[in-house]
Amino acid sequence: MENTSKSNMQSARLLPFDPIVLVQDVLKRWLVVVLAALAVGIGTYIYTDATYAPVYRTTTTFVVTTRGSSTSVYSNLSSTSNLAGLFTELLNSSIMRKTILQETDISSFDGTIDTAVVPNTNLITMTVTDSDPRMAFLAAQAIIEHHESLTYQVIDDIGLEVLQYPAVPTSPTNQNFAFHQMKKAAVIAALAATALLAILSYLRDAVRSGTEAREKLDCSYLGEISHERKYKTVFALLRRKKTSILITNPVTSFRFVESIRKLRRRVEQHMDGGKVLIVTSLLENEGKSTVTVNLALAMEQKGKRVLLIDCDLRKPACGMVLGQSKFTYGLNDILGGKENLSECFLRYQNSDMYMLLAKRGEQNTGDLLISPRMNALLDWARECFDFIVLDLPPMSAASDAEGMADLADASLLVVRQNAAAAPALNNAVASLDGHKAKVLGCVLNNVYATQLSTGQSYGGYSKYSHYGHYGNYGSSGSRK
Repeated sequence: MENTSKSNMQSARLLPFDPIVLVQDVLKRWLVVVLAALAVGIGTYIYTDATYAPVYRTTTTFVVTTRGSSTSVYSNLSSTSNLAGLFTELLNSSIMRKTILQETDISSFDGTIDTAVVPNTNLITMTVTDSDPRMAFLAAQAIIEHHESLTYQVIDDIGLEVLQYPAVPTSPTNQNFAFHQMKKAAVIAALAATALLAILSYLRDAVRSGTEAREKLDCSYLGEISHERKYKTVFALLRRKKTSILITNPVTSFRFVESIRKLRRRVEQHMDGGKVLIVTSLLENEGKSTVTVNLALAMEQKGKRVLLIDCDLRKPACGMVLGQSKFTYGLNDILGGKENLSECFLRYQNSDMYMLLAKRGEQNTGDLLISPRMNALLDWARECFDFIVLDLPPMSAASDAEGMADLADASLLVVRQNAAAAPALNNAVASLDGHKAKVLGCVLNNVYATQLSTGQSYGGYSKYSHYGHYGNYGSSGSRK
């Protein structure tokens, strides 16, 4: 039993990535699914409605009697049954159809005429079917008026009397299923589009798990950082009120906090005595600023004196992550020539982490970041701090990271799960690798994972859904 359990867990871990990644990829492209369903559904409706041919039917009931006698033929059911087949042939004969054409004054009659015996009676029903309700009624009327002259020549001893006269049909007997077919086709198209998107997502050369990161990327894999919800409650989601994703926030999940602490340990192991680390990504919105800020906080919790510098002068985000949106001076001012450095630094909640934030809107940021003033700033920081972490712009948007790689000691690439293509990421690693700073490797960010990919809950601690269950450890209020 234990061997079977272990085998199942190993099989689960062998999955290259979690299936939820495909689901999310499809959900991101929900509009494609909707458009495919609408296009196919509307097309099916138009085609079905255009090819729909309504069929109208009117019925007449005859009583079979013996000519010249009041005796009913009710007792001779076999004669009535034989008469039904013969009567059908006579009514569909060319003579009867010619009579119908003459009486209705039309050039052609494409309808059908059928007869049937009512079980256990001497009654025969005649059904006339045509695409035109008026034509079906007129044909039935013509048959009632002229059938006797034709049937008398063949079956002179049997008579047919009308019991129920025909009526003009008001609705077709076959329904128009255009709307039903439209819904069916739309569902099939949506499923087909979903399957196609899932297949294309599967075939994408992206990085969706730690296994794929190790196999596809030309750098060390430093671990993964789990997805953390920005909206903790439904009320917060409705009000669009995001919660700061910080390891010092008591409501941040245990899984996220532990993944940051693991990253801190691995960074410390690979820094080889260096102090200055640049953090960048290939694309925008890969979460590099959140990773940078939390890595700095984790270093400070270890007892280090930390300096966080937001070097993304185009779109600075560290201040937003930390809730420090209002400040007077920042990195822009230092690089611009401001001499009083103390006015530019902010201290985070009376901790040993200091921040040098940036203002938005700088031009020629590459020249500013590799200027002598930036080099002097880093030399000064090396003397005053144990760890300096720099948040750089995405490499696809600017070349700032490559320029700063000659001033720093090490670099870290943040890779969002299922975002950038593996070849493009390898090009980014190669660009960083060609400079002074040592490429520590990459960290897979915003990872969605279930037991299908991990094989078990996170370290057996899944019951601790929030880091806050451990009290205030790691918060700004408890310091060594």
